[in-house]
Amino acid sequence: MTVAQLHSLINGQLLHNQHRSLFYMREGSVLLGPSTEMTYWLTQRSPELILMLQSLKRQHTYHVFVKDVAAKILSQFVNTNQYLHFHTNHARELAELYDRFFTRIERLFQKKTIAGATLDLLLQQHYGHLRDFLIRTNGREIFAKYAESEYTFWIPCEEYTPELQANLLGLDLARLQEPVLDVGCGSEARLVTYLRSLGFETYGTDRLAETEGCVIQGDWLETTYGESTWGTIISHMAFSNHFIHHHLKTDGNIHEYAHKYMELLRAIRPGGSFIYSPCLPFMEELLSVRMGYQVEYIESSKGYRATKITRIHS
Repeated sequence: MTVAQLHSLINGQLLHNQHRSLFYMREGSVLLGPSTEMTYWLTQRSPELILMLQSLKRQHTYHVFVKDVAAKILSQFVNTNQYLHFHTNHARELAELYDRFFTRIERLFQKKTIAGATLDLLLQQHYGHLRDFLIRTNGREIFAKYAESEYTFWIPCEEYTPELQANLLGLDLARLQEPVLDVGCGSEARLVTYLRSLGFETYGTDRLAETEGCVIQGDWLETTYGESTWGTIISHMAFSNHFIHHHLKTDGNIHEYAHKYMELLRAIRPGGSFIYSPCLPFMEELLSVRMGYQVEYIESSKGYRATKITRIHS
């Protein structure tokens, strides 16, 4: 087995189960399972697979491989449901989970052949660990519907055209203060690219974006925004959308979002603004001119509102 074959094997396995639910059970078992290729390598050529894992360890690239597998799993979780959230320590925890899983494979598959029942038991235990991980990191409530069907359902997560985003946020380009930061800019950072094409000093951050030039891959809850750093912070259907989700959940991460919201307000320079949609009335009603913030609502199209919070003074 080559390194390329190993990565192809992992990618094929992810593709095989990508639309199946970890939470739907039939006769006590989930309906996920190994791909045909994975079954072949585990049952017919397991010594070669084990030798490859051992080779990675000797070359000191094993932990990079495990970290990459965990990152792919997290990406698959987020692509299934954009409201799932994972901290950096959660990524490490998942990598440790896969390290233990590969170690079990290494120990169990020393023989040339292995019983199918043993393979099924190993995988069912692994899927149980993944379920426990998801519940521990994101609460139980969000996964209730996933227990009702074998297949996952679609959670919309689209990148709108930059012109539409700018219009819905009511951006006044003639008075837009720089530098501009788009929080949750999307993997393509379309609004960032658009504003930069118009000559605005604009940056973006998103957990699904690749770090490149003016865009940084980062979780908005773990990103530090500084004090009085930005002329304008914008976020279309991103930060506040997730904030509302956690506000409505009985086991939501409401306090961390509230702290980050206030940090974003402090990151605005005096005279600058935080512009976002959807609105957050349960937070906006707490702000006042005496606190140094002026709250306005922008109705760019019928029935659609964005919030503009201007920092009056430091």
